[in-house]
Amino acid sequence: MKHTKPSTPSYTLSEAIEQFLYAKRVRRLSPNTLKDYERTLRRLSHFLSGDIPVNEITPAHIRRFMASIKLSNKSLLNIYVGLSSFWSWMVREEICDQNLMRKVERPRPEIRAISPFTRAEIDQLFQSIEKSAVYSRPGKKPCAHRLKDYYRSKAILLILLDTGMRASELCGIRFLDFLSRTQVRVFGKGNKERILPLSEVTVRAIEEYVEKERPPVSSQHEYVFVIRSGKRLFAHDLYHRILRIGQRAGIHANPHRFRHTFAINFLRNGGDIYALQAILGHTSLEMVKRYLAIARADVETAHKKASPVICWNLG
Repeated sequence: MKHTKPSTPSYTLSEAIEQFLYAKRVRRLSPNTLKDYERTLRRLSHFLSGDIPVNEITPAHIRRFMASIKLSNKSLLNIYVGLSSFWSWMVREEICDQNLMRKVERPRPEIRAISPFTRAEIDQLFQSIEKSAVYSRPGKKPCAHRLKDYYRSKAILLILLDTGMRASELCGIRFLDFLSRTQVRVFGKGNKERILPLSEVTVRAIEEYVEKERPPVSSQHEYVFVIRSGKRLFAHDLYHRILRIGQRAGIHANPHRFRHTFAINFLRNGGDIYALQAILGHTSLEMVKRYLAIARADVETAHKKASPVICWNLG
């Protein structure tokens, strides 16, 4: 008697999306990762305008979808990776017979320039968080006042500069994540855990913020960095906060520039590339090697300026 292979169950796109997102939630992925998956798949569903069976979706559909997206190459690559994960999961679950993403060309992200802060710019940023610009009032001498959230801003700038952590990682720190006075646990991309060292200066700044500005702490599960109402500080809040600090200092500033600054100076000061990879949470050395190339170029430039052979015109 001839046996036939049972046919693959027919899932609509919406059904497959719901099952996929449920599977990812079970894995306890970070909220940001889950949001990225959901945003990508809802966007695809809207583009296809109809709840069609997933086995009827073709590489041509995906190519047209990708071509319709007006985002940076890096964002487009993130969407491609999300779709690849979705189709890989469907193949494993026997919802689809093949991973059609293998027939769609992977986008190439643009290589963005790395622009760390200079020491002078860092000094300007710290000066800009302490006092307002000088202003005048009728009949009184020009003056400036201490800015609100000074201690929080100081602690945030120091922890970003001291560790190179991502904005979302900083915002996700709870009091229970301090494993010792100078060690903090963060959860990065893919909810991967890292233990990062903190300098004494940074620790004292965090303690000052908690003692002098932060609402009282009632649980070790609370987030360390909060807004004035006591609610959690999110990555977009942090981004805009640092943008405003930079505007006051006359400097283009965002959290990622602190990450670049930490990495470059870690290598300039003799840090190991493998230690840097572990601290930053990179899965490969590709980005770390870019930092290393910049650090080496700095050394060569400094040598050209300072070598006695060159400066004394020997030979």
